Parts: sequence; structure tokens; C-alpha cells
Amino acid sequence: MGPSEHQTAEDKRWIEAIVDFGCIACTLDGYPGTPPCVHHIVDFGRRMGHRFSLPLCPGHHQHDSTSGKIALHPGRSKAFIAAYGTELQLLHRLETLLGFDHVGGI
Repeated sequence: MGPSEHQTAEDKRWIEAIVDFGCIACTLDGYPGTPPCVHHIVDFGRRMGHRFSLPLCPGHHQHDSTSGKIALHPGRSKAFIAAYGTELQLLHRLETLLGFDHVGGI
């Protein structure tokens, strides 16, 4: 799936819901509502689909040495996974919090 792949109505609802929710990692750290970027989960180098997306603030998404946050990128940080769980575990948790049907496959 490429970045220009068509979004279904359900995809759009999901993206709007996670952006409104805020960064999932910040929420788990006790700072809910932090404005996020949309992180698409990748499997074997390809995006899994828009419903496989997480809301992560810039500090939790990309390395930002000034934020002091544990970032997922670069390289699928082992520290990030140790602190927050895998991307699919976070997706499942977020789906539950938002009341969406589970697509995370776990």
C-alpha cells in the first residue's frame, strides 16, 4: 500500500479519531491529548493500510534529542517497545479505547 492509497469512509473515521485522541505514548505517560502525527504501521516494507495507523507525537515518532521522549524511529526502537509495547499491541489498545472493531490481528 502506498501513501496515495484510497481511504475508505472507515479509514477516514479512524484517522480523525486517532488525531483527536492524541499521542498514544504520551497518553500512557500521563499526558493525554498531545497533538500527534499519523504513523502507518509497516510490514515487510509496505504500509498495512490506513486502519493500521497510530497517533504519535513528533518526539515519540521520530528521534528528537530535545524532547527526552523514547522514539519509535529510527529503527523500531527496542526501548520504545519495552516502554509501550509493539505497534500492533498499541493498535489493539487504541482500538479498545476508541471503541473500534479490532483489525490488529492480535
